[in-house]
Amino acid sequence: MSVQDDKNRKKIRWLRAGFVVLVLVVGLAPLLLLISYTRDINLIEFLHRRPEQRVERAPEEPPAEPYMVQYLYRFCDHSSVHDPGRIPPDGELPPADLLEVAVALHESDNGIENIVPYFESSGWYVAELKAVSGGPLFTFTHLDDLCPDCREKYYLGIFNDGSTGYIALFEGRPPGGKLIRVTHHEVRDDDREQLEAGVILDSPDDIESALEAYTS
Repeated sequence: MSVQDDKNRKKIRWLRAGFVVLVLVVGLAPLLLLISYTRDINLIEFLHRRPEQRVERAPEEPPAEPYMVQYLYRFCDHSSVHDPGRIPPDGELPPADLLEVAVALHESDNGIENIVPYFESSGWYVAELKAVSGGPLFTFTHLDDLCPDCREKYYLGIFNDGSTGYIALFEGRPPGGKLIRVTHHEVRDDDREQLEAGVILDSPDDIESALEAYTS
């Protein structure tokens, strides 16, 4: 093999390699240009987004209150549950020392097993609610005879003693309420339907004048 043939072969190899490189450059150049253009467009759009187009993060939820207050009543069907900041003005407030204990237990992640007698001796009842995160949550329950809306409302109704019904004074709203006084007057058949529905009084002092209509 001559020196000239060897040079020609080397030249052919270089030409082939150059041709492959040229094909790659020509083929990939549009793709690289498209990628670069797209990235530039995305960057420009990001920089020129309006404030309302920006991704808004969900607001962080405020920490849960360590306790809630619940009101239950023996002689009416009303009840309510309130966060500490939404207790109605006429609602009974839990004793301040008990609230301090509840907050301390919530922050220390301790239970109430050892202090339940202390809570109940104050006239309040407490239940522990297991929190998803953080310390325990508590419900203070105040049990009273009547809710503020039914308190100091009076009516004449019927107190049944076996088979005999007597006219009676109730505090609250019919047909519920708290029995205040039972009279010795038996209910007449022609008055029964009206007394079962309840005869509203402005005050308990009106009972004597109201009784005249059902006893005379």
